[in-house]
Amino acid sequence: MVTEAARWRRRMVRPVLDWYAAVEGVDAVMLGGSTARGDADRWSDVEVGVFWRRPPTPAERLAVAGAAEVRVVNIDGPPWDDHLYLGAPRPDGLMVEVAHTLTQTVENALDDLLVAGTPDGQVMQLALGILDGREVIGPRAELVARWQERVATYPRDLALAVVRYNGNIEKFWRWQMLYERDNPLLVAREFVRMTDQLLNILHALNGRYSGHVLAFKRLDAIERDLSLAPPSLAARVRAVFTRPAPEGAQTLHDLIEETYDLVERHLPEVDVDALRATFRSNRKPVESAD
Repeated sequence: MVTEAARWRRRMVRPVLDWYAAVEGVDAVMLGGSTARGDADRWSDVEVGVFWRRPPTPAERLAVAGAAEVRVVNIDGPPWDDHLYLGAPRPDGLMVEVAHTLTQTVENALDDLLVAGTPDGQVMQLALGILDGREVIGPRAELVARWQERVATYPRDLALAVVRYNGNIEKFWRWQMLYERDNPLLVAREFVRMTDQLLNILHALNGRYSGHVLAFKRLDAIERDLSLAPPSLAARVRAVFTRPAPEGAQTLHDLIEETYDLVERHLPEVDVDALRATFRSNRKPVESAD
């Protein structure tokens, strides 16, 4: 089901897609993110990917037809990122995040991810964006279809690498130290760190790309998408951050232990005993010099 927010965003951004597709040097253009998936809401920006045979010039990046404002985010790339505002200048216009990159850069990055099994978060976000891509146009639009075919199968070696890296959840005890120091800011930061690792493990276990905490915007959708996961995942993740810290910590502890159980069952190549040993290590407070 496509939301109404996604529908009108698609209509509004279509001239931008057409404009880029007509620029000499562009191989393909695609719509990405929540607008492409169809689950955009009233807060959603729009994501557009532009794939070039050569680096875009500053003039080409600034000359987008129909934009109320164009902001060049970075000069060095790839990727080169721009923010366009449609309908009104920032901050009130609809923001379109445009990611320019080279076609060859994508080819090389996917080789590193899918052949070498290098768990680079930025490249996994690229793979996720390619999978989400819709309304692909341009003189070499077939490139995106080929990339989508490549990333459709999540390699087991990549899952193993992601789980081994993110499964090393250390210093769980720090939440208690920070809680006793009455520092809710840093308690929350620790909870975010470990929950991010937890969700990355679960995504890899289910053959789904992630790589950045912003991939976890919609907890209920994540729960629906992950067939291998602890029960009531979304509600329990929320409880980590909404319940008193000791309760949240216990909930997070249980989620991590249950996730290790799933890894042990479905990815037996991973040394879960070593991951558990790191996770369970506990620093006791030093009460006195004696």
